[in-house]
Amino acid sequence: MIEISFASMLRILSAGALETLKLLPFCIAFSLIGGVVLGIIQSSRVPIVNQIIALYVLIMRGIPPLIILFLVFFTANLDSGVVSAILALSLYHVAYVTEIVRGGISSISRGQFEAGRSLGLRNTQVMHRVIIPQIWRGILPALAGQYIILVKDTALVSVVGVREILWSGRQIMQLTYDPFPIYLLIGVFFYVICFLLERLSVFAERRARAFASISGGRNR
Repeated sequence: MIEISFASMLRILSAGALETLKLLPFCIAFSLIGGVVLGIIQSSRVPIVNQIIALYVLIMRGIPPLIILFLVFFTANLDSGVVSAILALSLYHVAYVTEIVRGGISSISRGQFEAGRSLGLRNTQVMHRVIIPQIWRGILPALAGQYIILVKDTALVSVVGVREILWSGRQIMQLTYDPFPIYLLIGVFFYVICFLLERLSVFAERRARAFASISGGRNR
């Protein structure tokens, strides 16, 4: 058993938390882009394409993210555990974001689509200019909840060699043989990250409401 100071623990865990934070922007961006694209396509109701997307969503929602991590790492022949983690978590969360976006689009009345077409807009233009700008306020809370789950899922990526915060904590435990304070600190780190993400989502939701109010006032 080796004594490690609290400051040293924080320094080691902070380095691991930094690795966790490096993953998040890529996973959020890729899953959001993929989810929006697939959600729009699924809302277009093209029979064969819809069935393929629905099957993809069903498979991803039925398999634990840890299995997805292993499948990507061992089948994609990627040398980097970080790239494997980003790809696996993005693929996994795309399925959930797709359903969130599809639900947001389906909540818009069909009259909005018909009004856009009556103005001579093509279906893609109606979706891009009329429908998508309206759904953000409604889906932001669900997206925030999904990305908080994504933050927690990053605790799994140490299995493919990513030296994130949980990996760093295990290294400390191998020296101190005292897991409780380490896991407590890891929990605090995750709580802070999730709290900041939740606050950011609240700010974005308020801005979306303010923008909708201004737009509504201009259209009167």
